[in-house]
Amino acid sequence: MLSTVGLPETFAYTASKGTVLNLTKALALEYADKNIRVNAICPGFLESGTVNREANGLSYRELTAKHPIGRLGKPEEIAHAIIFLCENDFVTGTSLIVDDGYTAK
Repeated sequence: MLSTVGLPETFAYTASKGTVLNLTKALALEYADKNIRVNAICPGFLESGTVNREANGLSYRELTAKHPIGRLGKPEEIAHAIIFLCENDFVTGTSLIVDDGYTAK
């Protein structure tokens, strides 16, 4: 998610995620003729126990309020996106944002 938007005090992390997206595109082109597909999943904030209870200095309530449907994602929702990419032979070099519209704002 932070490959497409910024967040204060996360410049190194955000820059590294942007790099992953460009690497995904370059590798997809490099290996397309070998029938190897390369894609990226860009997950939003996920329910992960206590990890997100104080993410980036925000309370859990403040963090969930930033999401259009008012909750964090579940790991199985990311898994469904991964399965989609695995089952589709015509998708390569793309990034699939799975973040409840967080980055659409």
